[in-house]
Amino acid sequence: MDARRANRRFIKLLRLYPALLIVSLAIAYALGGFSGNPTAILSKSITYDFLTVVLAVAPVGFMIGFVVIGRASDKEFLRNSTNQANFAYEDAFQLPSENMHGFKLALITGRQPVLTGITGDSYRADDSAICGLNPDHVPPVKDCQCGFHAFKELDDAKFERTLYRGAFLLDVDLYGLGFVYASGYRAETQVVNQVFLPSLCMRCKIFPVKRFTGSHKLKADYSGVWQWEARCWMCSCVVKQRDRMEISEMAVALSVVIG
Repeated sequence: MDARRANRRFIKLLRLYPALLIVSLAIAYALGGFSGNPTAILSKSITYDFLTVVLAVAPVGFMIGFVVIGRASDKEFLRNSTNQANFAYEDAFQLPSENMHGFKLALITGRQPVLTGITGDSYRADDSAICGLNPDHVPPVKDCQCGFHAFKELDDAKFERTLYRGAFLLDVDLYGLGFVYASGYRAETQVVNQVFLPSLCMRCKIFPVKRFTGSHKLKADYSGVWQWEARCWMCSCVVKQRDRMEISEMAVALSVVIG
């Protein structure tokens, strides 16, 4: 198991910790673990021992886990860097061929909707990469991060979306010269096959998605951006008509299948 996948599973486990703690406390309370009654099913001493383990020992275990996975990630990064330094192909036509189909995240931004990567670079449904750091680069370049990135596995992209709630999942094909990594690809050109709609409203998380609505969002650098979300009928009805788009209209605007 690679470090990225181990980290993903570890974070999922960590997210379950508060829920498991609440359930455990509720069970302990129901069994009389806090009452001090000698006839209670669960004694107070056992309850306190359990709380010591859960509240003191478990967090230490989580910290140790983060350190171990962090070191494994560092080793994997150094190994990948070494492999890049030992790049053995002088001619692009000697490179092995592989079908680069993957998944990624993107925001939908702008009054005139456009796909925008998590890093802030916008692109069309069928586009070629441009290096924002060095205009002389023809992406992808070995010693740079320019080019279109995508995960190999849908599960990796879905997990990444839990960190970026306003993003959409994309199904993409990458073409041209590309680099293959343990969990994904980086390539020259990209075609977006489909934008996946979330099953539930991106605001209330209760009702199914009905349409898109736009609003101004504040970015990390405190600049504003117009961003689109997929919302249910109830959350979208409070938005002005000019700030709404039907799913079919958004599909036409982006020139991509949405569903």
